[in-house]
Amino acid sequence: MPIDIAIPSGRASTRKLSGEQVFFTALAASLLLAVLIGFGRTYYFRALLPSQATVLPPSPLVHAHAMLFSAWILLFVVQTSFVAAGRRDLHMRLGLIGLPMVLSMLVVGTLTGLNLSKRLAGLPIDPYMMMALPLIAMVGCAILFLTALALRRTPGAHKRLMVLGMAAMIGAAFARMPFIPFLIGAFFLPNIYTVALIAWDLVTDRRPHRSTLLGGVVVLSATVGILFVWQNPVWLAFARWASGLVA
Repeated sequence: MPIDIAIPSGRASTRKLSGEQVFFTALAASLLLAVLIGFGRTYYFRALLPSQATVLPPSPLVHAHAMLFSAWILLFVVQTSFVAAGRRDLHMRLGLIGLPMVLSMLVVGTLTGLNLSKRLAGLPIDPYMMMALPLIAMVGCAILFLTALALRRTPGAHKRLMVLGMAAMIGAAFARMPFIPFLIGAFFLPNIYTVALIAWDLVTDRRPHRSTLLGGVVVLSATVGILFVWQNPVWLAFARWASGLVA
């Protein structure tokens, strides 16, 4: 059923939200909520909660990573809200900062992933194995976000690929939720966004959108695919070599 909302344009008027706008706005809200819940204990509300011996204090690089990726999720939610409110003009203007932000995220995210071997040193876990999570996720994000930006004038593909790009990186938030097992949160739950998009496509178009299927394969590779890589000797050798680049 359509929903009345006020258009943020300074005039007294309302417009109808379509089912599609409600759907994508709900996806954006769920992603923001996942980030707040997942990183609340370990970062956002860390100072307000009892200290956790298993959580290392954030380094300057981790702070930069957190601020940049937090700004991105907020931008994603705002951009989705602009579309829902019918302000595609604002959506297009603000979207100009999308490419530089994505490129910055790729650099900072990769450096943070390479630095993981130092942060996990001394803990009962193989740091080179764990490096697969952020580094492979960054590859998935790069493919999806850059393709989405290239297809920004094709709304159907653009918005689906943006959601799937967020899904490729949201595993880190799910994995930190205290009530979700690490393996399920990190590797499997992000794919629920692909399932949601396929279900939406089937309901509205009776067939999955091509960008949903292709993007879903990328998300699957950047999440579940890690399980087939992270203990491989070739990966471990590469991770040791790559971490030495930032030593």
